[in-house]
Amino acid sequence: MATARKALRMLFQLSVLYGIASCSSVFMPDVFLLRNMSTFLLMAFSLALLLYFAEHIIERDTRKYLVSIAGLITLWIVLRGAKYIAFEETEIVARHIWYLYYIPALLIPLLSLFAALSVGERSKTTPRWKVRLAIAMTLILTALVLSNDLHQLAFRFRPGFALWDTAYQRTPVFYAVYVWIALESIGTIYILFTRCRVSASRRLIWIPMLPALFGIVYLTLYANHAWPCVNGTLFGEMPEAVCFTIAGIWLSLMYIGLIPSNAGYGRLFQLSDLTAQITDRNYQVIFQNPNAASLSIQQRRSDPPISLDQNTRVLRKPIYGGFVYWQDDITELNRINAELWEVSERLSEEAELTRLENELKEERAQIEAKTKTYDMIAVKVLPQSQKIAGLCAQAEHEPERYAADMKTVCVLATYIKRYANLSLLAADHGEIEANELFLSVQESIRAVRETGVPADIFCAEEGVLLAKCALDAYALFESALEQALPMLRGVQVSIRENTMKCVFEGAALRLSDCGGAELTAEDGTAYLRIPLREAGESA
Repeated sequence: MATARKALRMLFQLSVLYGIASCSSVFMPDVFLLRNMSTFLLMAFSLALLLYFAEHIIERDTRKYLVSIAGLITLWIVLRGAKYIAFEETEIVARHIWYLYYIPALLIPLLSLFAALSVGERSKTTPRWKVRLAIAMTLILTALVLSNDLHQLAFRFRPGFALWDTAYQRTPVFYAVYVWIALESIGTIYILFTRCRVSASRRLIWIPMLPALFGIVYLTLYANHAWPCVNGTLFGEMPEAVCFTIAGIWLSLMYIGLIPSNAGYGRLFQLSDLTAQITDRNYQVIFQNPNAASLSIQQRRSDPPISLDQNTRVLRKPIYGGFVYWQDDITELNRINAELWEVSERLSEEAELTRLENELKEERAQIEAKTKTYDMIAVKVLPQSQKIAGLCAQAEHEPERYAADMKTVCVLATYIKRYANLSLLAADHGEIEANELFLSVQESIRAVRETGVPADIFCAEEGVLLAKCALDAYALFESALEQALPMLRGVQVSIRENTMKCVFEGAALRLSDCGGAELTAEDGTAYLRIPLREAGESA
């Protein structure tokens, strides 16, 4: 519900901007700068939209298409300004600039279709002939409109092009353009809807349909000369109406989650399973996980640990700009202490002493086995632990590097946590679900994103892997990631068909021991292919 409110609030703000731009073109005095105020406003809006897409879209291909769409909107506004400001009195130039409107008008729906096809893994399966057909149809319609003076199949004018700007008839090519734009727009929304796997986003598809419906109503009334005029001027001409419609559709798609974007970090904190909260320096809560207990201002100010009840305590750590609080469940520790007390009571009886000795021997054997496992984990993650210690010591002497170093510490700590988890699973079972390896790499990918580097992961692997194979694969991925991190511009991981493929953009890797993995490099990008073996598979 909060997502819907934010998207609707954004559409309302766009409507206000559209109304301001339309009013400025109708009611502004006929003074050079003032009468062209709507053009300047639309130019500023289109540039802001371009920067917004460039900053917030995660997928490279999708970002490329949406930035191009914003660029075409900017071009459209530039052409509009040229027609009404620079060449209003030069009819032949103004008319051909008017024809040029249809370059962005036809390319924007085409690029929107390509942007929709670029979302999701299935973008690689789109038949090429369909893409070529869409491009060819767009080029043909564009060429027919631009050459209208030769055949007048799009617009028919009076002899000698008299009153060409007002007295003209729309002919078949014009309506073909409208139909083609409508088909591409419908196809775009359909593709995004079918490829979205998040049911909450699919249920909100009606929100981007609101600006789309406005665009359909506007173009229908515009084509039939029924859109209202004020003082003899259309209240919102075609360029600004279409541009605000396109912006509203794509921004709505981003807000409801059909287009992945790098916004909503506060929501990410809320959805995590960490029972923690972050406050500012005045102990006012900024982010809080729903599972975390609410603390009074006196509790937040008191020295840690803070006891909430017999089995729960809260610890505090200062961070940049405030403090982080997290809950520590000591139920197990209390249980062990209680059991030890009971054991000490029973030791007074000689018969019970013998039984307890046997139990203790059994527990000691289990503890020794676990100790060996913990020792092995400590040895395996020792390089990362040493790096964390070094970065923390460095942060004390170089405060300006604190934020960057702590993000690197987050990557290293994530590996230590997840490697320990996989090792414990391996010690218990000798084999690991493929999903456990995916979750481990996924958490490392999230930590990489926190450093500002675009990162993504896809997993289609199912079944059970050999524990050693999974541990070696994760360790090799971490080794490559740590080496690439200083120059890393992007990372992508896919796990499927018994193979983990890693792409490190902007980093040249040199791994001393790749095991059975393959490491290649091309144009500043490193490709690491790690084979995975299923449980029961022969070596």
